[in-house]
Amino acid sequence: MMNINNKSWEKLRATDIVKFLSDIEESIFVEFKSDDEAPNKLVKEISAFANTYGGYILLGVSDDKSVSGCTKWSEQRIHTVVHDSLFPVPNLDVKRFVTEGKKVYVIKIEEGSMPPYVTSKGNAIKIRLHKAQGSCHK
Repeated sequence: MMNINNKSWEKLRATDIVKFLSDIEESIFVEFKSDDEAPNKLVKEISAFANTYGGYILLGVSDDKSVSGCTKWSEQRIHTVVHDSLFPVPNLDVKRFVTEGKKVYVIKIEEGSMPPYVTSKGNAIKIRLHKAQGSCHK
């Protein structure tokens, strides 16, 4: 999986997130989500990343790459939603950054070693696909 700004996960800073946003578009490895993202939709995205190649979700970032920030989400809520809604639980890490005075959560999802990762509803297995004009999950 790619690194953000060629830095290790442990060394990332808020300035790296700002630079990353200016240099990257949504892709098979990157997804932007607003603070209003429904828990079931966030879980589907995380499942799709774990079932494919892994990647990053930037929570608190709009599709136009503007930082909208998070007030509804927290690290604890992200972990709780994932642990309550996915089986098996994928390997992921969450970091909080403050940029432009707003909280952004970067969720790093590793490519799963035990796929498929299925939502608690169990009705579909999600994967990431790359389209010419962006990415999606199926």
